[in-house]
Amino acid sequence: MIHILTALVKGRLFTLQAYHTRQQLIQLRRDCTFQCPACEAPVVLKVGTTKIPHFAHLQQFSCTPGSEPETPLHLLGKSRLASFFHVKKIPVHVEHYLPRIKQRPDLLAGNSAIEIQCSPLPAEQVIKRSQGYAKMGLHPVWIRGTEHIPAPGLGVFQIRPFEQAMFRGTQFHPHLLQFNPDHSLFVYYSNLFYIQGNRWVAKASLLPMIEQVHPFAVPKKLNETEYYQAAALMRVERNKYIRSQLFAKNRMRNPFWRLSYELQLDREAIPEIFGLPLTGGHLFLEPPLLWQMKAALMIECGKPVETLLDEKLVKTAPSGIENRPLLQVLSAYETLYRNGRSMCFSEVVDISYHLLAKAWEN
Repeated sequence: MIHILTALVKGRLFTLQAYHTRQQLIQLRRDCTFQCPACEAPVVLKVGTTKIPHFAHLQQFSCTPGSEPETPLHLLGKSRLASFFHVKKIPVHVEHYLPRIKQRPDLLAGNSAIEIQCSPLPAEQVIKRSQGYAKMGLHPVWIRGTEHIPAPGLGVFQIRPFEQAMFRGTQFHPHLLQFNPDHSLFVYYSNLFYIQGNRWVAKASLLPMIEQVHPFAVPKKLNETEYYQAAALMRVERNKYIRSQLFAKNRMRNPFWRLSYELQLDREAIPEIFGLPLTGGHLFLEPPLLWQMKAALMIECGKPVETLLDEKLVKTAPSGIENRPLLQVLSAYETLYRNGRSMCFSEVVDISYHLLAKAWEN
């Protein structure tokens, strides 16, 4: 069954709001009939005691493409964010159907199409919907609906592919925006450094809805102390990865063993120059240890680091990233490698932070 917050009442659009009382809605249900604004099928107004008030399609009717069953979390998220925009005096339309692209964003605020995604879905679907909004001249804004509230600060977090497709911000400085409607709280995961699989080092920050602004606030970049903490977390993860590779069976095909051999490295004492967090490192979809070892191999062989891209020797993000930002990351690592290949951890981190700070200035 499809649940929505808007309906046609006597030909006019009506949106359920947080300020509507239960008695008002019960009276409205007695007096009026309702239709879905997208498919014009009859809908019923539900005013229960567990879920927030909503309109529901009758089971014998099907709705337009883009509709999907909703959880109470999703309904509450839409309601709370709609109220946020009303308080800010920003015109907002809830569940406005766009027939040209057959999509219905949760909210339309200005030129932003806002999707509050509470359940997993294929990353390709996130990208496709975003492209649809872009065709309409709208800016897609994805917000991950969540019931979880993390401890603030740096840590290792699970970020799945569909959540990665929701990243906001710039190419080099993305962040994931989440919203907990039960507590009216925004959750930011920023300063993202890819580890492997779905594991990322990131900084979690909490922002009460009452303190949020629009356009939505952008998280701050790491200071030197925080970057050192991130580097220490990455070092722990790097050492876990190395230990896991020591028991690999087919070492001839194992990238870690092959690179260690070609670089003439002691597998149990890999230099600290490998596996560091670096701005834009998330554009490479393999452990930092591996792509940085590959870059070092190019340098030691007297080849330009862009050889990795030209010959497709490194895995990159699957979202049509151009070579230019990837080359910027490789060039930054080349500078780091040439200056710190034999240094200890604290010295390497110091050099890498200042390289990072320079990138943050751009």
